[in-house]
Amino acid sequence: MTLHQVYRSLLACYPRAYRRQYEDELIGVLLDDAAPGQRRPLARDVSALLGGACRAHVRQVGARFSVDAWRDAAQVLGLIAALLLFVRSARVPVLHLSMYAQSYPEGIGEPFVLWPHGPLAALWLVVAVFTALGWGRAAAAIAVGGVAFEVVRVAEAYGYYSTVFDIWPVVLAAMVPLALALRAPRSITAVLGRWRLGTLAAATVVSVGAPSVALVTAADVSTSPIYGTWMFTSGVGRVEAILLIAGYLLFALVVLSTPTALRLRLLALVVPVGVTLLLTRVGLGTTGTYLERSSHDGVPDALTWAQWSTLVLAPVLLFAVAVAILHHRERAGSQQGVGRPITRAQ
Repeated sequence: MTLHQVYRSLLACYPRAYRRQYEDELIGVLLDDAAPGQRRPLARDVSALLGGACRAHVRQVGARFSVDAWRDAAQVLGLIAALLLFVRSARVPVLHLSMYAQSYPEGIGEPFVLWPHGPLAALWLVVAVFTALGWGRAAAAIAVGGVAFEVVRVAEAYGYYSTVFDIWPVVLAAMVPLALALRAPRSITAVLGRWRLGTLAAATVVSVGAPSVALVTAADVSTSPIYGTWMFTSGVGRVEAILLIAGYLLFALVVLSTPTALRLRLLALVVPVGVTLLLTRVGLGTTGTYLERSSHDGVPDALTWAQWSTLVLAPVLLFAVAVAILHHRERAGSQQGVGRPITRAQ
């Protein structure tokens, strides 16, 4: 392989648009600087080219996510993610208070129900309210505290039981401050509309209140529990399960009813959470069937470096693939629109 071919293969790491504009010029400069008879690139040239490729990709990603459509999607994701995390944290404390109201002297009976779950639920609720009011930067700053708590909780669970079963909330929580740090071009009301915001509020109330409604109505006393991994809870009765599913469907309705450009970006943004959920619930969980882990006395062994690499890299890579597919689809659609002949009424 000639030096010219080696440089061209290294420049293949750059984005396509960058190569079209600068590839020949860069190769010419590199060949002019090469020593007579040189057949291999210098280490500093290879390092500079690869570093430049990384910077070019980062700039390209920044340019893509700086457009208004992605900023709108990030704002909506921040709101929905904060509400989902609020639901997850508030459900048990609300049930605890409902049991007090129903004359259970000790509520659930667990001393850790209100602390730290109560303050954590309040934190995510404040983040959601601030986002709805348009105070995205303040909401992002507050959300950092929730991310820290989620990281500590998962680290503690992994330290004791080597489990990554509930690592998906960390990914979801980490996306909230990242999404809300972007300055949104429009208010959340303008992006979603009042009826979708009302649907989100209803979904939150239904999901948080599901255990309490089942308790107050005593509807699940005579029903056997349903162990539903995908309802993110265990041992729920039928009525509670129906209410939880109804809440999740209302959240899904809001996302699926948005305009196509916004909907596709929201689905792309949740890819890391979905991939993490699949890996930990189906793959690396305590009963995983893929990337199986050995165990001793019922406790899984620590993850290997290959399993950690899969858990960290797979969500990022598949998110990049989703974004690339979305942009390719939109670019192809715009080119078809430009190339379509214009017909005029006779």
